Amino acid sequence: MSTQTSGHWDCDLLVVGSGAGALSTAVTAAHLGLKVIVVEKDPHYGGTTAWSGGWMWIPRNPLALRGGMTEPIEKPLSYLRHELGEQFDEVRTRAFLTHGPRMVRFYEEHTALKFVDGNGIPDFHGKTEDAALGGRSVCAAPFNGRLLGQHVKQLKAPLHEMSFLGMGIASGADIRHFFNALRAWDSFFHVAKRVARHVLDLAIHGRGMQLVNGNALVAGLAKSALDTGVDIRVNSPAVRLITEDGKVRGAVVMHNGAEQTLRAKRGVMLATGGFPHDPERKRQLLPHDPTGQQHFSAASRGNTGDGLRLGESVGAVVATDLKHAAALAPVSLVPRSDGTLAHFPHLIERGKPGLMAVTRFGKRFVNEADSYHDFMQGLLQALPAGEPVQAWLVVDHRFIRRWGLGAVKPAPVPLRGMLANGYLHRGDTLAELAHACGIDAVALQNTVARYNTQADIGYDGEFGKGQTAYNRASGDASHEGRNPCMAPIQDGPFYAVRIVAGSLGTFAGLRCNEHAQALDANGHPIDGLYAGGNDLSSVMGGNYPSGGITLGPAMTFGYLAAHHAARTSPDHSFSKRTASMYYELATMTLPFGTAAQAAANVQTFCAQGQGELLGCWFTDIGVLNQMIVLRGFDDLATLQAERNRTQHNASPFGCGDIFQSLEQHSYQGFPWMKPVRPSAESGIHGPVYEIRTYGIKPGGVQPTIDLWEQAIPAREKISPCVVAMVALDGPLRFTNIWAYPTIDARGKARADAVAQGIWPPKGGPANLTTNMVSTIALPTAVSPLR
Repeated sequence: MSTQTSGHWDCDLLVVGSGAGALSTAVTAAHLGLKVIVVEKDPHYGGTTAWSGGWMWIPRNPLALRGGMTEPIEKPLSYLRHELGEQFDEVRTRAFLTHGPRMVRFYEEHTALKFVDGNGIPDFHGKTEDAALGGRSVCAAPFNGRLLGQHVKQLKAPLHEMSFLGMGIASGADIRHFFNALRAWDSFFHVAKRVARHVLDLAIHGRGMQLVNGNALVAGLAKSALDTGVDIRVNSPAVRLITEDGKVRGAVVMHNGAEQTLRAKRGVMLATGGFPHDPERKRQLLPHDPTGQQHFSAASRGNTGDGLRLGESVGAVVATDLKHAAALAPVSLVPRSDGTLAHFPHLIERGKPGLMAVTRFGKRFVNEADSYHDFMQGLLQALPAGEPVQAWLVVDHRFIRRWGLGAVKPAPVPLRGMLANGYLHRGDTLAELAHACGIDAVALQNTVARYNTQADIGYDGEFGKGQTAYNRASGDASHEGRNPCMAPIQDGPFYAVRIVAGSLGTFAGLRCNEHAQALDANGHPIDGLYAGGNDLSSVMGGNYPSGGITLGPAMTFGYLAAHHAARTSPDHSFSKRTASMYYELATMTLPFGTAAQAAANVQTFCAQGQGELLGCWFTDIGVLNQMIVLRGFDDLATLQAERNRTQHNASPFGCGDIFQSLEQHSYQGFPWMKPVRPSAESGIHGPVYEIRTYGIKPGGVQPTIDLWEQAIPAREKISPCVVAMVALDGPLRFTNIWAYPTIDARGKARADAVAQGIWPPKGGPANLTTNMVSTIALPTAVSPLR
């Protein structure tokens, strides 16, 4: 720790690390106007994120909503409450679930990072209350590495053992084509095209340029950061934090063998990837690794706990009460030509039909198709005390040629290299395989026989393999058997790969609040210190309820930390506002035949005052002979001033000698909605406008706003919503206005929305009273909304 009082600032925010949590902070902060420097310890940026699948768990995300998958925040909140148990943190969890969708929307609208949906990906634990069958995940869309220019050279490449010739393969359709390349012509041509393009990229650029998964996520973030002036520096480890009057205000960084002081006006974000390769911290927090040398993480080798130690040096505290300190995964050790071992995480093949896992005692111990974290829990619970943490994945020849096994690629890639280096074991019979692996041969043969019988009937009576949506999604939908995750192991020769204790990263990080501010031992925020990624203690409390629960919170809390550092609210900071979200809705009852004169007078009156005339309609269905005027204002004070002008005018709206009655009501638009603009700007046209007002039960205002935020994107595919706004006077109620080309179109749109299950918002009617009014109105000649 250093103390310095110089008046010079090198940046507003210093970010230590370059994975998703770090770069999300940097990109958001730069968009909020902060000067940002990112320092990375390794020679390449991207951290473990660059090797990951790139999936983020973000319930209620915009892509799910556009796919018609809506749910109130209470659903994922309930799922996490049941999953996390004693580790459930209401405040941080709500912050994550509230702002995750806004984070995704920000990146979609303002940056180079784009997403693909995970609407068909189920939560891990389908039997837990409020688990979802899909709609809670997003992944980075493929990214063209050429857009990074020379900066692509510093992007960490995909892990060689998990790629094909160094080429990343995307989850979903892309990997299915690779598995089916020798089984279907369309897949063959897809793979041939991908490989040809990759070989050309290698020749021209020295690396692949069609970036997918976590590599695409980092590339999109890096491009977005560079576009906003973020300075990304590699080979620059932070060695000490700088404090001034108890506030963190920068760090000392090593670069080219020399120390460099970087002072940051708003503080430092620590996002160095947790402690997966820190022997001392592993010894302390991982019970299965008492020496600190028996846990083989697949995370980036540069993740050695630097951020945690830096945080502790200024009073931050590492959480030690999580359910699990690491995101456990089965890992196999792959020999490399230089004598080192790669740590290969087994994420894909375990759910495919025809694989089982056994200990050296020759017995199964877990549902192989369950999540990697659950798989390891099963192994740890099955082993006697003192037994080395290892097991074997056993398959037959048909399986390994179809799906591969760990770092072993499927056909037509030959097996001989992996057999020669000892990674892959083979036996013509199960007894020979057992001998080669040190497995109890009799027990293995009995276990395989029992497994094959269960595979034939399609039911795993021991561990329930294939009985959850997540299991089935991991299996083979084209499999002709009764269970997409099970097939007999019977076509010799037989193969096995040894797996050991490993992880995808760590959960135990610095204790933080909902703004990602690091907390001291008394639970107080440390001014100027933030933690992100795996340096931030997991909001999941050391549990693993679904895929993407590392990157989703990493991106979201990076977004929140940047807002806190910038002193801005994350609620509306990036809304494309061109006018205020305050409105007045005035209704005049007119004598028959005076509408044209009244409309002209309204236009003149509004032009003489403050605010903006947005709509001027005459009723056609509902209460007749009424003119409805919608005005927008910059702020509440201006709205009130204009109301006073109207009410004290001898001829309000220039119609004092015309109207028979006048009502004026003030509203505030739902905070996430774009402001109302005239048709010429917004592209929203009637000429049929429906104005609906609903009474709201006490306590129902915020739930209504939240539910509409989820449901509107899908609903607006059918017809546009002009505005939804909450009344600021009178009874609790809100008014929404919709535009339609015809009366018939209005009826069809509402019927289609109901039929598709996207409207009304699920759970929304429970917040409403029976006081509901609908009016159909047509624009007058002066109405900006036409």
